[in-house]
Amino acid sequence: MHLKKLEMHGFKSFADKTEIEFKDGITGIVGPNGSGKSNIADAVRWVLGEQSVKNLRGNKMEDVIFSGTEKRRAVGYAEVTIVFDNKDLKIPIEYSEVAVTRRMFRSGESEYYINKNSCRLKDIRELFMDTGVGKEGYSIIGQGRVDEILSTKPEDRRNIFEEASGIVKFKTRKEESEKKLDKTEENILRINDIITELESQIGPLKEQSETAKEYLKLSQELKEIQVNLFLREIDNLNSNLLNLEKDKKSIEDQIKKSVEEKEYLQKEYLNIKSKLEEKEGSIENIRNKNYEIQSSAEKYQNELSLINEKERYLNKEKERIEGEITNLNKEREELVAEEKGQEGSLKIADEELIKLNKKLAINVDELDSINNEISLKDSDIQNRKDNIFEKLNSVTDIKNKIINLNAFEENINKRICQIDSETEEMRKEKSEKMLLLNGIKKSIVDREKEFNRYKEEAENRLRRQKKLKSDIENISLKFNELKENLNGKISNFQLLKNMEEEYEGFYKSVRGILKAIDKDNFLSKGVIGVVANLIKVDKKFEKAIEMALGSNLQNIVVDKEETAKKLIDYLKRNRLGRATFLPCTAIRGNKLKISSHDSNEKGIVGVAADLIDFDKRYMNIFEYLMGRTLIVENIDWGIAISKKYKNSFKIVTLDGNILNPGGSITGGSVSNAPTNILVRKMKLDELVKDIDVLKEEKKSLENNIWKLKSLNDKEEADLEDLNEKIKTMNIEIIQMKNEEDNIVQDIERLKNGEDKYLKEKESLNAEKTDMKKESLNLKDQLKEAEEGNTILRENMKEEMENFEIRKKTRDELNDKVTQMKIEKSLKESNLNSIKEKINNIKEKIGNSLLVVNTKKEEIEKLKDDLFQLVDKKKALSEKIDACKYDLQNSEEELEKEKEKKKELTCSLNLKDESLNIIKDNISKLEKNLNNINIKEAKYSVQVENCYGKLMEEYELTYEEGLDYKIDIDDEKKYYDRAKDIKECIKNLGTVNLSSVEEYKKVKERLDFIKDQRKDLVAAKEDLINVIKEMEEKMREQFVHSFNLIRKNFNEVFVELFGGGKADIYLEEPEKVLTSGIEIISQPPGKKLQSLTLLSGGEKSLTAVALLFSILKTKPTPFCILDEIDAALDEGNIYRYTKYLKKISQDTQFIIITHRKNTMEIADVLHGATMEEEGVTKMVSIKLKDKYSEIAS
Repeated sequence: MHLKKLEMHGFKSFADKTEIEFKDGITGIVGPNGSGKSNIADAVRWVLGEQSVKNLRGNKMEDVIFSGTEKRRAVGYAEVTIVFDNKDLKIPIEYSEVAVTRRMFRSGESEYYINKNSCRLKDIRELFMDTGVGKEGYSIIGQGRVDEILSTKPEDRRNIFEEASGIVKFKTRKEESEKKLDKTEENILRINDIITELESQIGPLKEQSETAKEYLKLSQELKEIQVNLFLREIDNLNSNLLNLEKDKKSIEDQIKKSVEEKEYLQKEYLNIKSKLEEKEGSIENIRNKNYEIQSSAEKYQNELSLINEKERYLNKEKERIEGEITNLNKEREELVAEEKGQEGSLKIADEELIKLNKKLAINVDELDSINNEISLKDSDIQNRKDNIFEKLNSVTDIKNKIINLNAFEENINKRICQIDSETEEMRKEKSEKMLLLNGIKKSIVDREKEFNRYKEEAENRLRRQKKLKSDIENISLKFNELKENLNGKISNFQLLKNMEEEYEGFYKSVRGILKAIDKDNFLSKGVIGVVANLIKVDKKFEKAIEMALGSNLQNIVVDKEETAKKLIDYLKRNRLGRATFLPCTAIRGNKLKISSHDSNEKGIVGVAADLIDFDKRYMNIFEYLMGRTLIVENIDWGIAISKKYKNSFKIVTLDGNILNPGGSITGGSVSNAPTNILVRKMKLDELVKDIDVLKEEKKSLENNIWKLKSLNDKEEADLEDLNEKIKTMNIEIIQMKNEEDNIVQDIERLKNGEDKYLKEKESLNAEKTDMKKESLNLKDQLKEAEEGNTILRENMKEEMENFEIRKKTRDELNDKVTQMKIEKSLKESNLNSIKEKINNIKEKIGNSLLVVNTKKEEIEKLKDDLFQLVDKKKALSEKIDACKYDLQNSEEELEKEKEKKKELTCSLNLKDESLNIIKDNISKLEKNLNNINIKEAKYSVQVENCYGKLMEEYELTYEEGLDYKIDIDDEKKYYDRAKDIKECIKNLGTVNLSSVEEYKKVKERLDFIKDQRKDLVAAKEDLINVIKEMEEKMREQFVHSFNLIRKNFNEVFVELFGGGKADIYLEEPEKVLTSGIEIISQPPGKKLQSLTLLSGGEKSLTAVALLFSILKTKPTPFCILDEIDAALDEGNIYRYTKYLKKISQDTQFIIITHRKNTMEIADVLHGATMEEEGVTKMVSIKLKDKYSEIAS
């Protein structure tokens, strides 16, 4: 796998589509500052998924899109495509060539593609994960990456080691698994809440279902008795109605005669009234006609104003378009002139290129000729040189021997002087070293005291930090408990809210009609609400009020009887069952009259209606429901008060026992399950308050945690600074002690040196005498050899002068040829640029002509529109004049009609007086008839009530009721039995008829959710095991890779520095996956020390050594080095380039550089230039081909 190609279009300074091909080996990218060469590295980062604008050297992501220059417009999007050769399938995808594309629009939309198939950013990141390529990889190394390694925080260096060790994919999966684990735990918590809630429901529901069965049995018996009682009452009432009908007929005959007389007068009255109404209609028509005429006039006037405005607008638009045509013609003339200028430039450039090619051919031929001549001459001169060198070597050997002897003698003299001088220096140095030793010892004592002071301060800070962390943990624990409590309450609230919205706990019929009301606006009209939702109860009265109301809690309050009737029809049509409605217009309250003395009687809490809060508009409703119910403290007081008032009203104790009118008592245990609708409503209100309080507490705790964490961060930063000082001071103390040891060794060394120099001086004086004798013999031999050599050198001198002249000519010609080839490349590029500009100008001229023609057509259309407007204006003026004339005539007609109306009004008043006399007589007769009708209505209502009760309570018509008919011999006996059954049913309390079905559903749901919890717990265990396995695998893989990098780092460091040693280690070896990484370096001639104590150049080269060691451990397919050699000196550059050349056989390198030495190792150079300001263009040269071309 290697990088094949990079395509950029609209990315930063690459306005035009630019394609750069990369070969194996080293590719150099060069160019002056600001030419856009580093934008190539940014393009690779961006296409591989970089999201940090800072890393892309911008302020916002939109900055990557070419923003335009003075001569060019900004483009609408940036696109980069990077192409990889994937024949070895190192990228896990079944393609031999992989193209990754990223496109971004100015609107902020981004698109990603792999081999032209749309994908997500996540897909691209996963594709390159653990390959070293990608956003977090080390395939792109810029100054920022070097700074990251040089960072003083060891934990900031981990990313690059994790990528190199191949654990990034595992780390990402581990984080995803941890998120899933958190979600699973949250789901388990929520399911536990639901199970708790369902378990609290299932017990009460089971009891309710048993009660419902008993209720159905008693209800059936009661139905049979009451249906027969209703039938008997209906028959009696119908008999009374027949008698009333006879009396009614007599009075109706008298009324009929009076009515006939009244009708005659009414006809006369109506005839006059009709004429009056016609007259009023006529007047109104005239007024309407006047209004229409005025409206038409105003309408025509408005249309005329609009036409005038449109005429002004069209004239302005015509002037604007004519101006645009003038500008376009002027612009086209300029383009034509520019086209001619560019064609002239093209001709000149073409001629220059032809001339240059001719000159180049002549110079290449001449260069070949001189090279041949120099080659022959060089061979002859070399033979002559060999002879001279042989003679010269002989002379040189003798001279060297003489010089060596003289030099040796002189050295002996110097050495003797030096020994005397150095012996004296040693004595002085020994004295200075003794003074320095005493000073160092004192400094060590002072430094150790300061070190102990800092260490004590650090321990104090550490204790403070531990306390802060303990406080944070305690508050965090409290915060988590509160959060868990809050989540539990929110969960309960949502559950209860869902139950309320689903109307759980309501009878099936009530639930059905309430759901229908929620959905249907027609049904909801006039509905006020369920009794349970219209009251607020103090918690201490909650149980008593719920027992007092019983099933009445589910009664539905409506505005009037018609609304109740509409809802009952809906229940019948949909067979939803029965419900009780309380119309505000029909219900009248009936409240107990208790004297102030009685109300203060011991044991009495108050009348139930006075102990609840409700909207006073519904006073009648709640006095009707609870006005005759007394709340007492306990059952003993209840019995006493009930006896006192002869069991005349209902009494309810605070714990829910009921003393019914008549003396029966209902009592026992009471459930507070959320299905009890009043309890649920109160519970919801409580939860809302609790949630608000807990949220405030949570916010307060979050603020406290934030403040403590801020203090902790400050303490941590201070402690880190202090530890750094301690670390530095410790190193200084160690260095001072080392220096002390060195001084002691130096003093010992100086003593030994003195003795050694004295012995050496005696030996040197003896050697000096022997050398003088040997020097005289060598001088005689030298004279003879020099005479023979002089003759040969004189002959050689003339030949060498001619040879050098030809070589100089050859070098000058060689430079000239190279310069001409570069000039040829630039001229060819310029020629293509001029041709492109001419084509662009021609295209603009063609577009300009099309626009001008379009504008001329628009002007012609505007002229037509203006001509039509003149005709419209004339027509509208004529219509306005006609309206004014019609309005004047109509006003005159209106005055005449008003006089006629006045006359008719007088006649109508006279007829009205006669009618009133007859009406009084009819009224008296009707009053008598009305009394009969009232009785008849009373009996009819009673009949209807019986029919209604029969239908309401049992859903039976009279005819259907006959199917239940039995012989009733003793009516009182049946009334008593019905009363007993009702008492039994009442004693059953609130009966939930849908509880059997609800119990079944809740049980099924509970079993299902328990199975779900079991699955979630198993999934949680699996996730924990997966995380543990991944951590173990990551730990093994990271340690293995880290040890390899550590070994390679020392080897690469030695090679780059020419010696020394280096090491990396984990700050916390027991925390392999989170520990920071410390770097220790010892350049040649220096002591082992932390990276922070090195010079700038040493730091940079150490960072480069570490990056190269990572590449050596896990090579990437390609590596982009963006000016990382900037801080290196010449010596370091030499070693850096040498090593880079060595490893380029395994890794493809793209180097962005300014340094000449780095450029020289490149196989191909891509030059970034800005011929047009703000727009980067690339020029490529294959250096190997150039070198072979020049050499030839």
